[in-house]
Amino acid sequence: MPQAFHVRKYFIPKTNPRQEVYKPAPFYFGTLSTQDAADQIAEESSLTKGDVLNVLDRYQRYVIKNLQKGYKVEMMGFGTVYNRFVTEKGISTAADVKATHIRAIVPGFSPSYTILNGARRYSLLGERTLFQKVTVHGTPVEEGGGSESPDEV
Repeated sequence: MPQAFHVRKYFIPKTNPRQEVYKPAPFYFGTLSTQDAADQIAEESSLTKGDVLNVLDRYQRYVIKNLQKGYKVEMMGFGTVYNRFVTEKGISTAADVKATHIRAIVPGFSPSYTILNGARRYSLLGERTLFQKVTVHGTPVEEGGGSESPDEV
């Protein structure tokens, strides 16, 4: 996957005098909005732009609602959205860790694949992955059953 880049100046912390280094940083040509995504998807499907926009809007609310409930949300082939904690310094013993050490909860994202040293490492997708339908509470759903509405998920 080619990516345009520009050169960015960084300073190495805790060096006196401050030491400058240069690294490549991604260059973006702009940001696509949800409306742009809906327009592109509608052009390639039988759905209207409004239908696609409604689905994308509903999916956004679905992700937020389930993150608040403590679930990760995975879109196969795209990645997983999850809650990540911003904490203060590490604590020396497990018994001393408290919820007050959490400074913020921010969304995290893990793509379906990562690029390591030029080689791609894919997550287990496709035929090798086995799926089992379960309810929100984790109990298995019989085939043909479990017709929950999106509000119950």
